[in-house]
Amino acid sequence: MHNHSRGFTIVELLIVIVVIAILAAISVVAYNGIQQRANNTQRIAVAKQWYDAIVEYTTVNQAYPAGAVGNIFCIGENNPTNLDANPDIDCGITGNIKHDTGLTVTFNNAIKTVRNSLPVFPSTSITYDSGVAGTGMLMRAFDTNTTASVAGYPTLMFFLDGPNQDCILRPLASSYGGGNFTVLGSSSINSYSGATGTGCRIVLPDPTKL
Repeated sequence: MHNHSRGFTIVELLIVIVVIAILAAISVVAYNGIQQRANNTQRIAVAKQWYDAIVEYTTVNQAYPAGAVGNIFCIGENNPTNLDANPDIDCGITGNIKHDTGLTVTFNNAIKTVRNSLPVFPSTSITYDSGVAGTGMLMRAFDTNTTASVAGYPTLMFFLDGPNQDCILRPLASSYGGGNFTVLGSSSINSYSGATGTGCRIVLPDPTKL
């Protein structure tokens, strides 16, 4: 009686390799999805902290910090400086946009009068459309040609990873860019969705109504 040992055929080995590759791909996708949700949850939580801090300051002082109305600038500390060609701090979109460092310092110092420390936004850059990167948080005023339905108070902007993400915070402005703005309804989930990321633009309240 003869014992014959039989190895795997090439077809069987290929099938095993394909199955392993499929399982690995599924695991990577699942992990990336979990990581994206965790990152976005953190970003939204910090945005809420900033919103509450700004509202607290505005409630106490019945006005926004000096320079906050009508300007575009980064908020918070340790903002990057390498998103575009100029050496100024960056927080919003690339494209050689200059953000006023003086306004950032003034605003931060004002918020520190009601908070012991400033909320720290994740520094990871997000590409949300056509290779345009965004990181950090910024204050952005409604443009001078804003629609009559929107007060000329600043908005709080931040970015989320992945398209069509829910900004959670409300109310939202209709866009993150130039043009006429309106306040979106409560059913709107974000201000703008790009190919790979989402822009959130939160409408800050009228200080006289706080």
